[in-house]
Amino acid sequence: MITQHAFEIILWRSLATFLVVSALAGAVVSLLMIYRPAAFERLHRITSRWISTRGMDRTADRSISLEHWLYRHHRPLGMLVCIGAGYVFVYFGMLFDKAHALAHLAAHLSVRVQMTKVLGGMLDALVLLSLAGAAISLFVGLMLWLRPSALRGLEEKTNRWVSLRRSTRFLDIPRHPVDRFLRRHHRRAGWLLLLGSLYLLFLTVPLLT
Repeated sequence: MITQHAFEIILWRSLATFLVVSALAGAVVSLLMIYRPAAFERLHRITSRWISTRGMDRTADRSISLEHWLYRHHRPLGMLVCIGAGYVFVYFGMLFDKAHALAHLAAHLSVRVQMTKVLGGMLDALVLLSLAGAAISLFVGLMLWLRPSALRGLEEKTNRWVSLRRSTRFLDIPRHPVDRFLRRHHRRAGWLLLLGSLYLLFLTVPLLT
C-alpha cells in the first residue's frame, strides 16, 4: 500500500515532469517565433482550430423531469430524508466531540497554535450549517412523507429552468487580438516566452533530481 508521503512525492514529481515538458515545448515554440516565423505561422494554423462548445453542451442543456417519480415514491423517499436528517441531528448535536476533532485536525495539518482558533471557528460553522441543513431536510422529508401536495407550491416557484447556452454564449465567440499581436511582435513575444520557459526549467528541473 502506498503511504501518504510516497503518494505526495509521486504527485510532486508528476507535476514537475509536466512543467518541464511544458517549458521545453515553450522553448521550442519561442525559437520558432524568433528564427523561423514562417514555420511558427504554419504550426499556428494547424493547432489554432476553433472548437465550438455549443454542440458539446447541448447534451447537458436538457431538462430532466423527476417530479413524477418523486411523487410516486414519496413515502420511502421522505422516510429516507427524515432518517438522514435525524442522523445529522444526533451526530452533530450529541456525538460530535469538538475538542477531539480539533486536536486531530491540528496534528494532521501541522498547524500552529494560533491557527487552532481559526479551525475551531470553522468547526463551529460546520456544525451550525449541518444542523440548519438537517432542520430544512427534516421539514422537507416530513412534507414529502406525509403531505407531498404541500410542496407543489414551493416546487413551482423554485423549479425554474436556467439555460446554460444563453449564459455561456459570450464564451463561445472567437477572439483574435492575441493572434494579431503575435504576428506583429513575434520576435519580442518569442524572447519573452523563451525567458519564461528557461526560468520555469531552472525552477522545476531540481525537483526531479
